[in-house]
Amino acid sequence: MTSFSRFAVAAILASGPALAAVPPASAADVVGQVDKVERQAVAVVEGQSRDMTVAGPVFFKDMIRTGGASRLESKLADGTVLTLGEHAKITVDEFVYRPDRQGGKLGLTVARGAFLFVGGKIEGPTGGNVAIRTAVGTLGVRGTTVWGGPIDGGFGVLVLDGLVTLKTARGSVTMRKGQGTMVYAGRAPQTAAPWPEDRTKRAVATISFSPKR
Repeated sequence: MTSFSRFAVAAILASGPALAAVPPASAADVVGQVDKVERQAVAVVEGQSRDMTVAGPVFFKDMIRTGGASRLESKLADGTVLTLGEHAKITVDEFVYRPDRQGGKLGLTVARGAFLFVGGKIEGPTGGNVAIRTAVGTLGVRGTTVWGGPIDGGFGVLVLDGLVTLKTARGSVTMRKGQGTMVYAGRAPQTAAPWPEDRTKRAVATISFSPKR
């Protein structure tokens, strides 16, 4: 299978017992760095927009958008990698991270488009620290590489590694490595099952960068 592009979102330093006392991150906090950009990607924070460029910062509360036929890959401070396909929109809602230990909190909202999430230290071995909110529901992840996005007239989720639970207003489904689900308007998520090879290839293509020439 094609090697997968990756991206990341990063963190606020926080201490364990004193976690509740740590002030919330401000929009000025750098939580990651852009690794790759193909065509156009723009970030907006506190009403200010900027073009996303290689080695440029990812800020807490950045609302990141990609253009047509565009891709973006970012790496966050904890090692989380997030890749966006074209016409995607994502916001870093929550980030709590201490470099010398696993755990913390990471919250992402994917308002549209396809994405690939590769978990870092915040995710940890037991999960429960990352929430990915999508148009159809919220993904809880553990030890995870997961793709999500619109496909075949619905919203799909495909687990490439780890364990993912999708919770929607109509029901929930838990998927393991190699399994996926589809969610169609007004319906509960389909039972976890391997995807057809053609659908998997098309999903991967939505977040793959063009070959270098």
